[in-house]
Amino acid sequence: MGAILGWMAKIVATGEAVPRRDREVPPADQDALAAWYSTRLDRTLSVLAAGPAQAPAWTFSSRGDKQVGWWRRRVAVELAIHRWDAQHAAGPERALPPALDGNVAAAGIEEFLTEFLPGLLTQPGLEGLTGSLHLHATDGASEWWVSLDDKERAVAVPGHRKADTAIRATRSDLLLWLTNRQQPGALEISGSPEAAARWVQLRR
Repeated sequence: MGAILGWMAKIVATGEAVPRRDREVPPADQDALAAWYSTRLDRTLSVLAAGPAQAPAWTFSSRGDKQVGWWRRRVAVELAIHRWDAQHAAGPERALPPALDGNVAAAGIEEFLTEFLPGLLTQPGLEGLTGSLHLHATDGASEWWVSLDDKERAVAVPGHRKADTAIRATRSDLLLWLTNRQQPGALEISGSPEAAARWVQLRR
């Protein structure tokens, strides 16, 4: 994660694409990792805050969003999800970490549905991911209608609309489920359950 943060900081600072192979190598000494990571986190946050969100910068946005603001959202969501991952890995068996911040989770839901889902649906070997979904957050303003039928051009529209499968949960649990970290049992599912059960096929 520290190497990824350093890579992001270089992109935002220069506005140009930086090859992933040029990422920094973490120290071999595990005792030095925490300080090494913290330095890269502080530097990345400083670079992101230094200019306006509308400043141009290279991104890997599938929608062509080439602004520093895109990276601000990407870093916030990335850090929140991997904080959850780290606490889940280090915590007691079957215990779940604290929830993601609701506003960050809402940003992550939007990012996942509009930036990443269309590409994921074109993966070979997917079975049974058809129809439409309605995602409804129970703890804040985040509501989406998603069509899974057009694999070349997935459609995700904010707002309420009738769907084959309706899924209600907190914003944190919705994002964790979308990214295959939360089990369907944590969700309130109405209508056809097949899409929710088969969602695990989507891997980033």
